Amino acid sequence: MQEKLAVTGKSTVRVQGQELWRGSWVIFTKHIHKFVRNGQELGGTLAAPLLLAATFGLGMDRLVTPAAIDGLSYLSFITPGIIAFTALSGAINAGMTILEERIKGVMKEYLVAPIPRASILLAATGSGLAKSLVQSLLIVLAAVVFGARVQTSPLGIVAALLMLTAFVVGGVGFANAMALRSKSIGGYHTILFLLNLPLLFLSSALYPLATMPAWMRVVALLNPTTYAVEGMRATLFGGGSLNLGLCFAVLTIFAMLCTWFGVRTFRRVV
Repeated sequence: MQEKLAVTGKSTVRVQGQELWRGSWVIFTKHIHKFVRNGQELGGTLAAPLLLAATFGLGMDRLVTPAAIDGLSYLSFITPGIIAFTALSGAINAGMTILEERIKGVMKEYLVAPIPRASILLAATGSGLAKSLVQSLLIVLAAVVFGARVQTSPLGIVAALLMLTAFVVGGVGFANAMALRSKSIGGYHTILFLLNLPLLFLSSALYPLATMPAWMRVVALLNPTTYAVEGMRATLFGGGSLNLGLCFAVLTIFAMLCTWFGVRTFRRVV
């Protein structure tokens, strides 16, 4: 009898897992198809980072001595920061997808569909991660065209992808939570965009930690963006002033906390 119950329990768990992935895949592909068809989302997200690389990066290159920025060109130095900025913008757009579906009533259709509710949040996180990684890759390619020098190895690329993934997952988790709590599109954009630029400027994205005033360095070290930037700077461009293990640890904790916040908010709201 116990063996039959154990087999039944395992079968139930397997079926639930299959339903979770099936539901997540359907919603995920829906989000990706919308992203591919909507050139405005891709172009709008990439416009500001590309402008930052083409103007600020190239314009400041002759003013900043390589000795002050780990021997890198200024464009190479700020490219990880531009990638982080792109990732944050992608996370905001991921939350915007959930908010639009909630306002338009699409979320209610998901809730009455024969799929686990967790698949809604899993699909939103997965699509936000996929879109942000694609956009970040385009930024790296554009920076190389502009003159940034990538100095890495296959292991370095894997490490950079892992840190970027953790950073994006954390950003998407937080954005999803705020989207579920927001009552309007305007309110959501006000909150998230007020955080976006401070997270960029109060980090080591545009200037090294060593040159910051003491108060600003403290804020930067409390900012997860700093660890994403320093980690990618070390693994992709041979710079960086923080230990890679520390960057991995901070970004992993950031991803876990923000994912927990997103899941908790989802359960309360839905």
